[in-house]
Amino acid sequence: MIFWIAGILLALILLYLFLIAPALRKPDASHLMGWKYAHRGLHDGNRKVAENSLAGFRLAVENGYGMEMDLQLTRDDQLVVFHDKNLKRVCGVDVDLCTQTYDELKEYFLPGGQQIPLFSDVLKLVDGKTPLIVEIKYHDRLTKTCEAALRQLREYTGPYCVESFHPLAVRYFRKHAPDIVRGQLASGGPRGNETSALNYFCMKHLLVNCLGRPHFVAYSVPEDKSPSVRLMKKLFRPYLAAWTIRSQDVFDYARKDGYQLPIFELFTPED
Repeated sequence: MIFWIAGILLALILLYLFLIAPALRKPDASHLMGWKYAHRGLHDGNRKVAENSLAGFRLAVENGYGMEMDLQLTRDDQLVVFHDKNLKRVCGVDVDLCTQTYDELKEYFLPGGQQIPLFSDVLKLVDGKTPLIVEIKYHDRLTKTCEAALRQLREYTGPYCVESFHPLAVRYFRKHAPDIVRGQLASGGPRGNETSALNYFCMKHLLVNCLGRPHFVAYSVPEDKSPSVRLMKKLFRPYLAAWTIRSQDVFDYARKDGYQLPIFELFTPED
């Protein structure tokens, strides 16, 4: 009986490690290291410079920052840079982005008066000057969004990586573009209304890593006290991104704790 119990415990431990393990072989990511990343561009909290706007991305480039951005598709399959499923919080209109064509989206404006940008326009603006962290949103047509992003990224010569909260998006890049540095987003913070308790538990404890085998994990800091996060760091040593940092204390904590890709917002981080 003791041997049976020991065998079952060993099998469960091995299964657990299998689930949380990132990719064991990592591509070179030196082109992404040593940068600070402005979350959704260098914006001011949507007062005069909006998140995910050309103005915010231009400011990030001018100040020598990398940048993080969010991608999703319009109804006519145009890849745009916008975070929310609905336009209400940012643009003040209760409309789901995926129900609009790009021409229809031009009727709505970001704070500061700019339009929601095409991803292709952001790539032209940045032009390889600083690195990009490209997040694939999961609000609608996940696979088509991945396909559209990959097509444009393959033509882009600047430094970038991709990430997503949705493990199937990470898995898409694992299958179709294994050479691109890919990351799994996860959070140890409070569960939002948009996810079930089971999904939240699996994400918080990195049990979805087996699907995408990410090269890096992007975790909410300093909420990274999950045993899975600590064990993954120690055993597998993946690349690490920290989101979203809003104070110098948290920035210093993240850098000290081994996070190489710090993503900041609404303050100016010091070295």
